[in-house]
Amino acid sequence: MAGKATETLFDIEPLPPFCSIEKAIAAALPVLQPRARVKVSQTAPRRMIKSGGQWVPWRADVAPYMTEPMDVTTSRRFDSIAFVGPARSSKSEGLVINPLVHAVLAQPRVVAMFSPSKGAAKEWSEGALDELIRNSPELKAKLGTGKGADNIFTKKFTGGTRLTIDWPVGDKLAQRSIALCIGTDYDKFPADIGRNAEGEGEGSAFNLMRKRTEDAGSRAMTIVESSPRFPVIDDEWTPDTPHDVPTVSGGIVPLYAKGSRGRLYWTCPHCAHEFEPRFDHLRYPDTGSAAERGAAAFMLCPSGNGCVIEARHKADLNIGARWLHEDTGGALVPLDQLTREVATASYWLPGPAAALASWAKIVSRFIEAEGVYELTGDEGDLKSITNVELGLPYLARARAVSAGLSVDALKAGATDHAWQVAPANTAFLTAAFDVQKGRFVGQVEAWSLDLERVVIDRVDVVNPPDTAPNPKGRRIQPEMYGEDWDALLPHMLKSYPVAGADHALQILATVCDLRGEPGVTPRARDFYRKMRLEHPNRFYLVMGKGKDTTPRAVLRTPESAHRGKEHVARDVPAITAGTDRLKDEVAASLMREAGGARKLNISKYAPHEVFAEYCAERRYEGGWAKRPGQLRNEALDLSVYSLALVIVLEAEALNHENPPAWALPGAGNMMAITLDKSEYRDVTGGQTKPEQAPPKPPKKSGWAVKKPKKRNW
Repeated sequence: MAGKATETLFDIEPLPPFCSIEKAIAAALPVLQPRARVKVSQTAPRRMIKSGGQWVPWRADVAPYMTEPMDVTTSRRFDSIAFVGPARSSKSEGLVINPLVHAVLAQPRVVAMFSPSKGAAKEWSEGALDELIRNSPELKAKLGTGKGADNIFTKKFTGGTRLTIDWPVGDKLAQRSIALCIGTDYDKFPADIGRNAEGEGEGSAFNLMRKRTEDAGSRAMTIVESSPRFPVIDDEWTPDTPHDVPTVSGGIVPLYAKGSRGRLYWTCPHCAHEFEPRFDHLRYPDTGSAAERGAAAFMLCPSGNGCVIEARHKADLNIGARWLHEDTGGALVPLDQLTREVATASYWLPGPAAALASWAKIVSRFIEAEGVYELTGDEGDLKSITNVELGLPYLARARAVSAGLSVDALKAGATDHAWQVAPANTAFLTAAFDVQKGRFVGQVEAWSLDLERVVIDRVDVVNPPDTAPNPKGRRIQPEMYGEDWDALLPHMLKSYPVAGADHALQILATVCDLRGEPGVTPRARDFYRKMRLEHPNRFYLVMGKGKDTTPRAVLRTPESAHRGKEHVARDVPAITAGTDRLKDEVAASLMREAGGARKLNISKYAPHEVFAEYCAERRYEGGWAKRPGQLRNEALDLSVYSLALVIVLEAEALNHENPPAWALPGAGNMMAITLDKSEYRDVTGGQTKPEQAPPKPPKKSGWAVKKPKKRNW
């Protein structure tokens, strides 16, 4: 035992040897070295950058428009920089990496680099930063070697520079003195740091970052850069000055507006006209594939002289470009001639000028996104392309479309389709139900193969079935009596005559809202279980979820029996419908002037409330919401549920040349029943052939459905 105690006592790391005074002085000398009076652009070539798989010295001529912004980072006049621009423009290289390199190699100071989240900060540190240091000899030689000098979130360099890799939370932005604060991808930062349950926060990250630099006096600098991701909220905005910007709800665009408002200008190589190289100056053919049209893109000089500028000219035009800032009265001047008093030097780079982004890709991707919107009404791709490729905030087209929704407009565009009759080209019918207090509200829509649809029936189910407890003298109570749900059965099994034919079509499938008054959800699930046995694949449940990031429609089965406080039935799948995105599509299909694919038609014989309910909501900044004074919006919700059902049934992938039996126009449809010649109105039951189950939804795996394969139905 004594031997072990002795071994433990002396089994410790020996103390480091004493250092000579000469070595101590040599180690301290870099701290005493005076600040180098060199620009950031002069220091940047001393670091390396990865290009084509090789590490090479950084070159200013690749993205020459970044020279002015990066040199302003050492300005004694401005205390901040806001840079708005597209992806692949070298904005992070110029305003994140190069100022950091300058702080390490030329002007040592405390630097804090903020990423949108802790995960993003860790990824940047272990990826981009560590690679940069390893492959840049001067930076590698400056990196400290002592304890705590090289961690994920902290780097210390000889000479006195200390770098922290942070993310925007309260404790990272409080009680610290930092000479240089840098924020990358700023529009992904929280709008209000540290907001609590009462909605109280500490303010924007930009203001908190700038507060932390005040101790540095005139050497303080806060830098933020980002592509604009916040939407335009004023769809009637028009510019008041040359560099005015639309009203958006937050992010970097308002910071730009409060600053010097710099824009990049090219000089036409043919007529010497100076102009902004914006996307709306690009021209491309009207026909051909997206790739072919993009490859043929060129820029038309806005001088009116008809000058054609080809993509091969871009590098030279960027070298000769200059930034012009907005002075008093809207005059455009170089930054050193600006007389207007602002604290922020702000810049906005248009997408076509981005050094590493080709016009061919920008145009082809925009065309593809336009195609998706025209086909489905989904704006997700358009928004992404506008923000990231073009470097512009996005004005939701659904906002303008929703503003045009009115009862008069819809009635003016109503069709002559017979009420409660399926059009001659109908491929299948769907029904959707919403659960309201004291009633089910239902809507039947007839779909063609190209997903043009017509509202052909509207029902309010208010009476409980005879088999329900105490059915006489009360309204239906779907939140209390599971038996009341049987009132849906006659409407689920209903058939509608087809115009000009001797057959009727049964409803292919019905979808119903899973949520409502307390008690609705468990009874809805019980009814689903019953329908699964009695009428397989004829009944679906749906729950809406807002936000543009929600998938359009996914059939999901819970993985666990509990999710937070909610008990979840593992055996009952439900469609999660991205209501904001689907309402965008419905609004676009309603306002389409001509018939055709995806058009939503309303028969002129529909009840007035159908027209009114489609107009009950508007597209606002945070998504769709009811207009003031509007109470009922069921028609809009029901069309959303029907569209979600059609997406889950993979009807968007139908083979028009060889449709499946459930979507076959004509009497051969598996849901068709023969009518007597004397019959023309709706028929319930009495089909001449046995009921066949509609197609099963895509197979599920855990919580999320696997991406469905296209089928030759």
